[in-house]
Amino acid sequence: MKNHSLPNKLLALVLTLTMAASMTACGESASTAAPGKENSNSAAGAILLSVNPEIEVEYDERGAVLEIEGINNDGKTIIAEYENYQGRECAAVVEELVQKIYKAGYFENQVDGHAKNIVIKLENGSACPDDGFLEAVADGVRKAVKECGGASAAMVVDDDDLDAQGRIGTEKARKLVLAQLGLRADGASFSEGKYELDDGIYELEFTVDGVEYEYEVDAVTGKVLEADYDHNDDWDAWELDEADDGFDGREDIDDDLNDRDDVNDD
Repeated sequence: MKNHSLPNKLLALVLTLTMAASMTACGESASTAAPGKENSNSAAGAILLSVNPEIEVEYDERGAVLEIEGINNDGKTIIAEYENYQGRECAAVVEELVQKIYKAGYFENQVDGHAKNIVIKLENGSACPDDGFLEAVADGVRKAVKECGGASAAMVVDDDDLDAQGRIGTEKARKLVLAQLGLRADGASFSEGKYELDDGIYELEFTVDGVEYEYEVDAVTGKVLEADYDHNDDWDAWELDEADDGFDGREDIDDDLNDRDDVNDD
């Protein structure tokens, strides 16, 4: 009996060790699978929402929101107490952000008697989850504007409107300012534009029906910072303050653009 019990004990020991090794392997498989799941939620891109508050919304490959960030001081104020946005559709989150911007009174100041438009800019290097993504976000903005009784338009800036540095091109900048002032593009005659790279501002002049206009547009956010025309003595001084506030957040945006370019290069 003793001679037979020893092999049995050895067999039991071998089976025990085999089972332990199998369980360890399963544990390793589970631990290695977890990062793959996390990677599926990595950022696919971001949009920049600009009125005067500037808010960046980062989303994954499904279009679900991962994070939001206030780029300038007004943007930080808007999102300070905003929660429960992660994992939700980007369009729904943007709709709520626009409602918060309205309630905070940022649309009370107008641009030459026109409601301030809302710029939705696809950040440089970003990928859209599908072809209708940006339009869905714009529809969310329009829905919020309608519910708030506003008259602002949603202006979409996609990757075709950007230059290699992620800044808005001249043609799109012209369209943005004409739309903001309620002027027809076919009736506008532009002089040669001046784009100062050191501060990221377009300074352009144009004429419509014999009236000369001058304006400034932020090449990063698409916001109309300053616009004036012949015999306009009532230009709102707050426009200049907006330009200063917008500039505070521009360095952060430029850093994000450079970081995203570095990732794409890798």
